Amino acid sequence: MNAAHELAATEHGSRGAVVARVAEGLGLSPGRASTLITQAQKSLGLATARKRRSDAGESAITDAELETIAGAILHDRRAGKWMIPLQDTIDMLHAGGKIATRLSASRVGCLLRERGMQGRSLAAPTPHVRMRTEHVNAVWQIDASVCVLYKTPKGELLLLEEDGVHYKNKPDNLKRVMDQLLVRFVGTEHASNAIAVRFYSGGETTENALDFLMWMMTQRNDAAGQSMPLHGVPYMLYTDQGGCFKSAAFRNFCGAMDIRQQWHAPRNSRATGQAEVSQNITERGLESRLRFLDPATITVARLNAMGELWMHSRNGTRKHSRHGMTPYAAWSTIGTEHLRVAPDMDIMRELPVSLAQPRQVSGGMTVSFAVKGQGRRDYDLRYVPGVSIRDKVLVAVNPFAAPAVRVGVTDRETGEIVWHQVEPVKEGWMGYAADAPVLGKDDYKAMPATPVDERRARIAAQAFAAPGGPATPAQVKAAQKAGAAPYAGQFDPFADIKAKAASLPAYLQRPGVPHAAAATIVEPMRLSVAEACKRMRLALGDDYDPATYAWLTERYGDAGVPEDVVPGLVAARRQALIPAQTKGGLRAVGGAL
Repeated sequence: MNAAHELAATEHGSRGAVVARVAEGLGLSPGRASTLITQAQKSLGLATARKRRSDAGESAITDAELETIAGAILHDRRAGKWMIPLQDTIDMLHAGGKIATRLSASRVGCLLRERGMQGRSLAAPTPHVRMRTEHVNAVWQIDASVCVLYKTPKGELLLLEEDGVHYKNKPDNLKRVMDQLLVRFVGTEHASNAIAVRFYSGGETTENALDFLMWMMTQRNDAAGQSMPLHGVPYMLYTDQGGCFKSAAFRNFCGAMDIRQQWHAPRNSRATGQAEVSQNITERGLESRLRFLDPATITVARLNAMGELWMHSRNGTRKHSRHGMTPYAAWSTIGTEHLRVAPDMDIMRELPVSLAQPRQVSGGMTVSFAVKGQGRRDYDLRYVPGVSIRDKVLVAVNPFAAPAVRVGVTDRETGEIVWHQVEPVKEGWMGYAADAPVLGKDDYKAMPATPVDERRARIAAQAFAAPGGPATPAQVKAAQKAGAAPYAGQFDPFADIKAKAASLPAYLQRPGVPHAAAATIVEPMRLSVAEACKRMRLALGDDYDPATYAWLTERYGDAGVPEDVVPGLVAARRQALIPAQTKGGLRAVGGAL
């Protein structure tokens, strides 16, 4: 205690001498003596608070380097498992030059936790918004998942054992049964949370998805024949990005049934969380019981019968925490105006066959389509926006207004298909359209301008534009009739060629070596002496010298006379016949020339 008072009055730097003296007097080590003195100071109230370090809160590693470490850990996460250890991450990034200082894993882990950059925090999902629906049957959610059963070549349904031969770590074994896996389709009504379930073989195909949707829309009866809730045509269908839900047949069926489709973003299954949770409920509540059944007795038909029995039991007895009612009781509050009763299953099964059939628009702005039971009819598209001659459109049956059809036109700006309901053309006498003008009697107007006509007119107006602006239709017609060149004076068609030619580099000329090849010598055709004389006689007439034959024979003989010699002989003969001119000029007196 005396030492405690003494240290309290001692300046900083002299404490060591006091501690050493106390240790020597008590026969203790300096460390033990310091501990006892510190305890005495605390008991006497003489201990002072430890001074905060000047570099407190600072670290040798920057926030940017901590983010790099956190990013490396986050992006090496597979199937919810953190792969690379923290110390290995630090060593890897330090060796790669991404972080300047290599601290211990414990210190880096502490810094990551302080800054909220540990893996657990970064892997947390983004906040989500809870959505609501305005009435029952406003939104349905459908999801497909692989069942725990697969079909053997013998037709048996067997369970996929977790510790058996068919699981993810045995991909070859699992691949053999991929096509035989049963698929569980689960649908849920968003407001009441009622669940529907059905099993299919063959995978997540469009056919299975359509069959499940049609089955879910159809009213069912229980074993006693009582009509059960959860049916009708929904107003919107919310699914994932599965190919069966985005196929043309499925989308066209939804369009024909006036069901608006929406797909959540990729890797965002939480958006259809109600369907995902329903899958888990079905798997645990229904499929968990299949283990206690004889596999030889399980068939797809029996499985679906058990599934329907289970969904009636669950929907009719389990209260939901949100609305406090059973799902069936909540669904039964649906208003009459919101319950759209689905057509018969046979009619709905025929719809996908006749849906989304492409048709080309004819020159009369019509398409031809056959509705089952109605025959083939023509449909006038002159007033459908965005349609031109030779365009491809999709024609779908309207189940609520047959024989009217819905024509799907692709919006060039958004790429979406816009559907228009079109009535068939009324037929008159001899198969003519009833409202067609009478030839030679009635006046008629031209068809409305199509988008192609409008684009063609704009292009022509610019092609034959005058200095004052685009050409009028009359000016375009006159220019085309006169054969005027389009875009004359608007641009130089050789501008690019001139630019390229003007930008050529100066090439260095190389001395060459004369080629040794000589021109081919062609010998003139040779004539017989008689033929040569004949040609000379024709050219000279009476001036021909008969002695020419003997001279040619002596000169050329049987070798023949070259053809190019004959003109020279003719010219020489004519020159010889010209009389010699008298030489004139001055003469010297008494002298000669």
